Amino acid sequence: MADLEYHSALGGMWIDRFDWREQMVTRGLSGEQRDQVTEFVDRGYIILRKAADEAAIDAFQDRISKAFAEGDAQVKYQPHGSWSVLSLAGPIDRFGTRIVDSFVPFEEALDLFSSPRLLDFLELVFDDKALLFQSLSFDKGSQQGLHRDTAYVVVDRPMEMAACWIALEDIKVGSGELVYVPGSHRDPEFLFEGGRKHWISTEDGPDPHDAWSRQIQACAASNPAGRETFQARKGDILIWHADLAHGGSKVTDDSLSRQSLVGHFCPSSARPHYFNLGMNRETVKAYGRLNFASIHYDLATFDRVERE
Repeated sequence: MADLEYHSALGGMWIDRFDWREQMVTRGLSGEQRDQVTEFVDRGYIILRKAADEAAIDAFQDRISKAFAEGDAQVKYQPHGSWSVLSLAGPIDRFGTRIVDSFVPFEEALDLFSSPRLLDFLELVFDDKALLFQSLSFDKGSQQGLHRDTAYVVVDRPMEMAACWIALEDIKVGSGELVYVPGSHRDPEFLFEGGRKHWISTEDGPDPHDAWSRQIQACAASNPAGRETFQARKGDILIWHADLAHGGSKVTDDSLSRQSLVGHFCPSSARPHYFNLGMNRETVKAYGRLNFASIHYDLATFDRVERE
């Protein structure tokens, strides 16, 4: 049974096994790979400094800026504080929005998510090609409370998931920096009704969600390492475990931006929940080493406007 081998009752990646050190030996990992895995297992995250190419960041920024300035109906966004997904049909203020799945209309986003050191690590822990299945790009800090992705981002093998945060600029204090709790991916597991990792609002209601949130806060309060903020420089990539408690710190200087690109990944053999929703969203496309899918676009019919 999974709970006899893994930290979670629902299994996980090989790095989530109790015998992960033996697994490193069996797999013949290099010294650098052993160091990365050990840090990821211990902390629940690793930071790859300057792993994203600055020219690729600039190209993505230019494409996003043009879309906001002129409008681009292929681009989809959410106003801050809303789950509605709208088409960027005309010019709008970029600082009140977040772009969803920018990797579909913009090849420049795929270039960033294909950063070799990022894919090297994901392939290492997944034992598979990475599937990018969800993305958000931010211009301002989210100020979202501490949470674990497994409650909201749903995959059929929920513990086989990781996310990345790519800094598109040097991040300044007061901008609502990303905050995380080291080692919190090994806190006591919270399961919703039926042994689920994810919360279903219509079935569970608010009380279990409140209990889940209180547990995260209590564990963070007692964590010897406290909370850490990601003091990122342009091009840094942070990769975190599916169950790492993280969020956005308070914005104390409204004049500051916090431009970033976030991606959620699973092994290509796993299935994001939206594959089962009957929306013709099961299409998976390849971009070099990276596979990608989207809940917001029908990739079977989408025709990207290629960059000039």
